[in-house]
Amino acid sequence: MNRIPRKSGNEKIFKFPILTLNKAQKKGILFLTLILLTFSSVFSQNKDIELDMSKPELWIVDVVHLGSKQIEISYDAKENAAEMLPKWSKDDANSTDVATRNIENGRLHSYQHIPMTDCSQSEVSFEINIPQKYIDEGKMEFVFSLQASSAGDYLFNGHTYKMSDFVGSGGKYKRMIVVPADYNEPSIKQRKIERVNIVFERRGSVVSAPIKIRNLKIKLNEDKIIPEPPDPVVTNPKSFYEFNYNNQASIDKLEVRISAESMDITRWLNKDGNGMALIPQWGEGQVSQGHTGDVTICQSLGAPHNFEPFKVEYIFNIPKAYFNEGKMQITPFVQAGEKGYYVWSGVSRELSGFASKVGQDIIITLSTEDFLINKQKKKNLIETVGFKFDRHGSTITEPIILKSIIVNLDEKAINKN
Repeated sequence: MNRIPRKSGNEKIFKFPILTLNKAQKKGILFLTLILLTFSSVFSQNKDIELDMSKPELWIVDVVHLGSKQIEISYDAKENAAEMLPKWSKDDANSTDVATRNIENGRLHSYQHIPMTDCSQSEVSFEINIPQKYIDEGKMEFVFSLQASSAGDYLFNGHTYKMSDFVGSGGKYKRMIVVPADYNEPSIKQRKIERVNIVFERRGSVVSAPIKIRNLKIKLNEDKIIPEPPDPVVTNPKSFYEFNYNNQASIDKLEVRISAESMDITRWLNKDGNGMALIPQWGEGQVSQGHTGDVTICQSLGAPHNFEPFKVEYIFNIPKAYFNEGKMQITPFVQAGEKGYYVWSGVSRELSGFASKVGQDIIITLSTEDFLINKQKKKNLIETVGFKFDRHGSTITEPIILKSIIVNLDEKAINKN
């Protein structure tokens, strides 16, 4: 038990005087305090964020947009580096998994979270060790990227390196610096960064060798940041649109997007003349190696619109075979144009929810109500409404009829001029 020692009687007791300050002295101390606080603030404005490479579990593998899980992430304690091993091989072409089979366009996308940060003036530095095998093969591309999360509409901004950029450094660490001018997109996409991405674009590579990354730091340069501009105010030219696909001219105005993620679809006026017949091209042998076979169809509105609030109705007639197969989903969406950085918002619909309407017209709706639970992306610069046929392995190719798309916007947003 601890005891409090008694005084011996020889100790001196020191008394500290109570300071009394006049007004001038108080003002002087206050002024000095403000200077110190300001200096402290400025000094901290150039702080760094450094990723922890010692915990592989901090890395999240993203399989959206042709991503696969063919990666093993570990920690090299000797070099204090994250070790990323693509699990690619020539045998992937025969895999039953679409993402694995996607040798030409697949990617390995991993990221770590950071607190939401304005990185519009950031300078990123890191060291990366690319094995000589990748450089000799010359196919894979390495992308460093900063990305927002839901609060920043998941805006992605990256810088791409080809294997030719690493000639002479195979098997050794090369220090990389990424400044705002290096990114592929405008720096406004880096305002609300929450993800630091390491992406390996496969581009036909079949090499499997460990890639190491260390000392990844982000210098924020907060003192150089310019305040974010206010959101543009959009006045809708109309609050109601009805697109009927009962003639060839209307059908021809639709855009079918063709890319590594979306393929073409046959479309023509149906025999009854009251809608567009959409005939998928995803039958046996029609889909290219590694492609999902999904279809994306867009209807342009011709100008930016404020879709807060909104309601879009799609009128389809879907053959029973798709319901019986139970694979395909329909995903209605709305999307901004260039001014809104093509921000996309959609929700997938299961056909089973419309099973009672087989053989009849069905209305699939997307509206503000769909985004009340989750944080919705900005919808003040919408230029396109559309839908996706998410194939999910479907092989049915019977015609799906689209009769119309109806768009309802806030009446108060109408341009009265």
